[in-house]
Amino acid sequence: MIFRSLLNTEKRSSQSWEDILFNAFGYKTKSGQVITPEGAFDNLGAVFACVERRANALSKLPLQVFERTEDGRKRANKHNIDYLLTKRPNKYQTPSAFKKYIVVSQLLWGNAYILMKFDRKGKIIELIPLNPGSTTILKQNGEYWFHTNIDGKPYVFHEEEIIHLPYISSDGKIGKAPLTVARENAGNLQAMQEFEGNFYRNGTMTKGALKVPGELNKDAKKKIREEWRELYGGVQNTGDIAILDSGLEWQSISIPLKDAEFVMSKKLTNIEIANIFNVPSFLLNDMERSTYNNIEHQNMRFILDVLQPDCIAIEEEFNYKLFTENERSKYYVKFNLTSALRGDSASRVNYYKEMLAMGVYSINEVRELEDKNSIGEIGDKHYFSLNYTTLETLEKHQRIKGGDELDEGNEGKEGGQGD
Repeated sequence: MIFRSLLNTEKRSSQSWEDILFNAFGYKTKSGQVITPEGAFDNLGAVFACVERRANALSKLPLQVFERTEDGRKRANKHNIDYLLTKRPNKYQTPSAFKKYIVVSQLLWGNAYILMKFDRKGKIIELIPLNPGSTTILKQNGEYWFHTNIDGKPYVFHEEEIIHLPYISSDGKIGKAPLTVARENAGNLQAMQEFEGNFYRNGTMTKGALKVPGELNKDAKKKIREEWRELYGGVQNTGDIAILDSGLEWQSISIPLKDAEFVMSKKLTNIEIANIFNVPSFLLNDMERSTYNNIEHQNMRFILDVLQPDCIAIEEEFNYKLFTENERSKYYVKFNLTSALRGDSASRVNYYKEMLAMGVYSINEVRELEDKNSIGEIGDKHYFSLNYTTLETLEKHQRIKGGDELDEGNEGKEGGQGD
C-alpha cells in the first residue's frame, strides 16, 4: 500500500484557491456574514434540515454485495466487502453513519474521501472517512495525490488508496457543493437571524433615538446610552414602562421584524436554499404547496431524480475501487431502493399483487420486503395466472378451436346429405 507523509510539495493543486480558502476560512458574503461549511451546518436551520433529509434518505437504503450467477444473481454476504458495507465499515461507524458521512461531505464540501485500509495480503479491512475540510487534491505526472490531516499529522495518499466521491463537477474531478452555490442565500439568512437575535437581546424594543435638549459631548452620550440599555434592554425588560426626565424624548423608528416583507423574504430565502439542495418542500414540513394526493408523487420524484442518481454514482465508484480486476466481472454492490419506492400500505398491496400474479416475486420475497419471516419452501414457488399466455399460444389455441368447429360443422352437413 502506498502511504507517505507529506514531504513533497512540488505538485499542482487541482482545486481552485477559492474552494480551498472557502473550506479553510469561509466566504464573506455581500451581507457581511462569513459562511463556512461547519458554521452553516451548525447555525442555519434551513441548511441543517436540507442536509439531514438528504443524508437520512440515503443512509436507510441497504447497500449490499451481489454475485452474478447463471440464474441471475445472489447475495454475496460472505465477501469481506459485504461485511464492511452491512456490518462495520470501520471501528467507529455503523453503515448508516458511514453513508450519512458521504452525503454530508458532498453537500457541504462538494467531495467525500474514503481511505481504504489494506492488510498485508492486499485485502480491504477498513473504510475510513477523511475530513473533507482538510483534504486537497494535487496532480503530478498525470496521477492524483490526496493531501490530508489525520489526528493533526499530514499525510499523502495515492489515488489508488482513496475512494473519491465528488458531488457535481465542472472539470470531472473536483466536486462543487450546493452550499457553495447557496452561500449568498445562507449569508442573507444568517444576517436575518442575527438581526432577530439583536432585536430580542435589546428587549424587543423598537429601534429609535433619544432626543435631548442642547448638545452632549461624547462621554455624556455614551453614559446615557449605557443607562438606557441597562434599564430597558434585554428580554426581561420587554414591555416595561420607560420613564423619561431631564427633557429626554423618545423617537421611535419602525423595524420590519413583523412586517410581511421581512417574513416573506426569510421564507423565500429558505425555499431557495431548499431548491439548491434539491430537497422538496414537503420534506421540510412546508405543506403550503402539498396535498395528500400529490405528496406521494413528489416523494417519487425525489427518489428518482435525486436519491437514485446519488446511489448510482456511489455504486459505480465502489464497484471500481472495492473489487479487483478479476472480481469486477463477478461481484458488484447495489443499493436496494425497493423499500423507498414501495409507498404506502395500499400502494404496496396493489404492487405486490401484480408482482405475484406475473410471477416476478414469490411469497417469501414479498414477506422479506415487508420484514416478515419466511413460510418455508412452499413460499419460494412462483405462481402464474392461467389468464396469461403468449401470443403464439393464443394463436395456436384459436386455430385449433376454429378447426374443431369447422370439423363439427362439416360432419353435420355430411350427415344431413346422407339422410
